[in-house]
Amino acid sequence: MTMPPAQSGTGDDRYQRLAIAVILSLLVVRLVLSASFPIFADEAYTLVVTRFPSLSYYDHPTIAFGLPRLAAWMAGSEASFFVRLPHVLLGAASAWLIFLITRRIFGAEAGFWAAVLYSTAPFFLFAASHFALPEGPLYFFLLLTLWIVLPEFLGDEKPNTGRWALAGLTLGAAMLSKYTAALFAVSVFAWMVWEPRGRRILATPAPWIAALIALACTAPIFIWNIQNDWVTLHFQSSRTHGGGFSITRFLVLQAGQIGFLWPWIWAFALLTTFRAVVWPRFPVERMLGLMAALPIVLFDVVALVASEMLPHWSMPGFVFAFPLVGAWFATKRATWPRLLPRLAVIPAAILLILAPLATLQANTAAVTRWLGLPSDSDFSWTSLSWDALRQDFEQRDIYDDPDAFIIPASWVIGGMAGYALGPEMPVAPALARPLHLAYIPDDRLPARKHGYVISAAHLNSTDAELNWMRQVAAGKYDEIGDPWFVVQSRADAPAFTIIVLPVTGR
Repeated sequence: MTMPPAQSGTGDDRYQRLAIAVILSLLVVRLVLSASFPIFADEAYTLVVTRFPSLSYYDHPTIAFGLPRLAAWMAGSEASFFVRLPHVLLGAASAWLIFLITRRIFGAEAGFWAAVLYSTAPFFLFAASHFALPEGPLYFFLLLTLWIVLPEFLGDEKPNTGRWALAGLTLGAAMLSKYTAALFAVSVFAWMVWEPRGRRILATPAPWIAALIALACTAPIFIWNIQNDWVTLHFQSSRTHGGGFSITRFLVLQAGQIGFLWPWIWAFALLTTFRAVVWPRFPVERMLGLMAALPIVLFDVVALVASEMLPHWSMPGFVFAFPLVGAWFATKRATWPRLLPRLAVIPAAILLILAPLATLQANTAAVTRWLGLPSDSDFSWTSLSWDALRQDFEQRDIYDDPDAFIIPASWVIGGMAGYALGPEMPVAPALARPLHLAYIPDDRLPARKHGYVISAAHLNSTDAELNWMRQVAAGKYDEIGDPWFVVQSRADAPAFTIIVLPVTGR
């Protein structure tokens, strides 16, 4: 059986230096973007619900939401740069771990390609390594877990209880970041049962100790859910069925994955993953294949019947496909000496052009102006500042009213409006899809009497949204005044309308 390459020597220092240069360069780019791109809906919602820290949260576990809040607390500010900083740093650290893991298994050149391709794939360049989302800590802790126990999987060292205990902690941290971390554990266990080397490790106490430690780390999730009727389980499971059989949904998911990864990386990832599972050259290659295959195949299958399916759910699988793709690039570079480097360099150049344009569009609407499109033609209220709402509340003396609180139309509106108004303004459960807004233990709310239902709409769609707000709010609130409209602008151009409906509770 073919064995993996020996660990890199001094002749591979060039690839290490190149990998470091790429990772650090993109780190600088993301640091700049993190300060200039406005907070968007998911991040704002995270910051609003974590103003009252919890053991776990309705839709995500503890670290997923707690890390941005910890950063905000340490900085004394909810500014975008500070709350995104841990995720930006973890994104760079994840790219470095991919280099280290791939270099150890396949050699330094493969490690370089794996790190570069990971770092320049759209989803991993921005969403997973820039925004304050669960993916940042999830990928870092999963990769760190693999790196810790990799020597034993390669047969270099005997099972070490201390190493496995540490791996149990990092796996527990991954599971506290996002629930899909459990698929990593399932993949590793399947490989250990499959391979003789894995079975020998399973015969020792070390991996079982790691499993117990990882499980113990998830105690906050279980405690919170026991206290709240297992709402997380009901919420997450409800998304995986009830949509009826649909090939279209499956194809849309594939299109989303392609957009997140670039078409060629997506294709190479699937091909190398299939080969690693079916025809591995050595045991650890199959392990990577299983780690990649399980999330990809699972969510592809679920997409056929799910009521909701998002492309990023399968991205943990693609994370572990990058070492396989990097190894393929390294072996094929002599065959296509010009094509393969271009498949990495050209996408990176495109993204480094698009990223400033996206930031410019978010702050000034310059791109839509150049294209002659309406100023509200993008997803305005989910990715722009809502400072007009705070200014309006201050002008109307609502902001300092000790009886004032807001009732957002949805969790998205609750995040954007709550973030703009700051922690001084209590946020009641949303009218529709409140998610964790319904579980915020804000003891200020019962005494507050002056409520303001808030939503947002495109500039020409306010009447329909207002009618919906009135219908839904009527079941719990009484109107106590006329609604009004606040126009949020960017660079003096109207972007969207914020609708405010004054009410009082019954």
